[in-house]
Amino acid sequence: MQPAEGMEALRQALAADEAVAADALAAALVPILTSPTAVSSAGFPFIDEEALSAFHDSVPHILGHGNAVVAALEVVSESVAAGEATSTAIESLERAAKVVRQVVNTAAITAPSDLWLLRHVLGTLAEVGVVARLLGGEVLQHEGCQVEVDGDLVSAQAGELRTDLGLLLARGYIEERGDGFVAATTPYAREVLVNASPLPAGLPADPTSEWLAVFSGEPVDAGRGGPGLTGWMAGWQEIELGWSMLPVVLAMRASGHTTTLADGGTLREQEIQPAAATVVTAAFEVLRRAGVVEPAADGGWRATSLGKRVCLRGPGPFGIIQAYQGYMSRLRDILVHGRGEVWVSRGANIAASQDANRATFVQANDALDRFCDEYSFSCRVFIEHALGRGEATRQRFGRSGDAEIRYFGADLEDAAIDGAMEEQRAGRLPAGMVFVRNADIGAPEVLVAALRQAGVEPRDAVMMVGNGFHEVRGQTDGRMVEVFRAYHDAGLVLLFTEASALSADDLLATGWNTFHAGFRYVHEKSGQGLRPAYPRPPASIGLPLRASWDECARKAGYVRVHALCSRSRTIYPSMPKSGHNPAISVNHFVVPADLATRLGIGDDPEA
Repeated sequence: MQPAEGMEALRQALAADEAVAADALAAALVPILTSPTAVSSAGFPFIDEEALSAFHDSVPHILGHGNAVVAALEVVSESVAAGEATSTAIESLERAAKVVRQVVNTAAITAPSDLWLLRHVLGTLAEVGVVARLLGGEVLQHEGCQVEVDGDLVSAQAGELRTDLGLLLARGYIEERGDGFVAATTPYAREVLVNASPLPAGLPADPTSEWLAVFSGEPVDAGRGGPGLTGWMAGWQEIELGWSMLPVVLAMRASGHTTTLADGGTLREQEIQPAAATVVTAAFEVLRRAGVVEPAADGGWRATSLGKRVCLRGPGPFGIIQAYQGYMSRLRDILVHGRGEVWVSRGANIAASQDANRATFVQANDALDRFCDEYSFSCRVFIEHALGRGEATRQRFGRSGDAEIRYFGADLEDAAIDGAMEEQRAGRLPAGMVFVRNADIGAPEVLVAALRQAGVEPRDAVMMVGNGFHEVRGQTDGRMVEVFRAYHDAGLVLLFTEASALSADDLLATGWNTFHAGFRYVHEKSGQGLRPAYPRPPASIGLPLRASWDECARKAGYVRVHALCSRSRTIYPSMPKSGHNPAISVNHFVVPADLATRLGIGDDPEA
């Protein structure tokens, strides 16, 4: 990419502008905003790779810093409007500003859950002596590592320690050296490791539930201080702030208060919790420090511009990660004894998953409509697996009714089936929908048997899955191929969405531009398996990626309908020199080979 015509003159004019010079953050943004830009084939603006790295490394932009970056962008924009510049230079700067805003907006949603996880992991590794050994300069081996538990040295579970260290690697606090790990040499990494400490004793097992009681107006002890209160490169204070913030936002979402803030309304402590307004004040102080709220003119609290986005978009990804609270509260035991019977809080995960998957289900249902129209295909049986509350079915039911389609919902967890049945009783799901309990998505025979028991032949049935195949436990590449092959041989058309697994080097280079570091960590910790959408180059650091979803489906016999697949934005808002820029998530559309032959669908090898 080359700088736009007139860009050098614009850069010099902005550098000399009094308003820009008086704002240190605006001045720091000038070389980034005046770097080369372009527009991707999908219509997304992107900036020069070096400029993006400079922004990540030199401009603080998470939590409360995000609002400051947005304000600095306005200073630069006003200076441009007041001066003289070529139209091409202005257009290029606006593209760069849009990229910076996107990175800041994304970080507002993605950083808190990673910070919440980091506080737990760093606290546990500090408690068992691992952090002290890293600070002492040791090259730590995850195999055969001894950790301190109640004054004794015991052997850590190598796989569990490797997963914990993998999160620190992906966030830049440690580095690989040979087959071991060492503390990173950057000042921010040292500061975090020096300050890392065990979590305070006596914390509630589920802080979100504690905060929910507060925000729901339930009686509380007014003397307690609230549950658990005390550049992309997060320092220790930011980690602690993110850890405190996440359960507060989720509790406010469950009690309906985030809707008020997202809609521009104000909240007052006395109205939420008259008997203990000081507790709520402590919560709002956390949100103020995190850049989510600010004092309103009427004496209450209102959301900042970024805070509105957090209240609207944050609870989905926050809730998906917080559903693994059971793992976080037992990290030390898992590190020594393995995960045993610890399991994700599926009930808490259901609503969060529905929030997060709603938009992708719209895309998948749009693709199904196109498939039916373009290939004269009739959808007679619609199945939603990894059901949640049945969001994909709710959308399909709204479009097609139930006169000609039989609906099935399947899930391993009773909490999901029970939630979907509530939706059915409320009239949001088909009255005749059949639910299949104890249906592990990794055991296709359970669903197939249930279909046949209901008098339905599975061939040509449509199954839609939102981020469910990664839940197959203990999956190898071969095992995943077997799962897909069983669905293929039964004749099911598959529409499934999966977040792309990203390598540790991608996670480091993208900063907070996705929430995949934490997403990958909790799924590895619980024995689930994320995969890239399509084959990717080997990672330079960290564990190698698994075979892609596309590879597994193809090996099982499926044919990809390329024109009906879709993807989210790419992880880099720049064009990496490597040419490797995967999408955050992909909606896959694959059909059995015999159906592809009948409909004249050719296999398209292009990803």
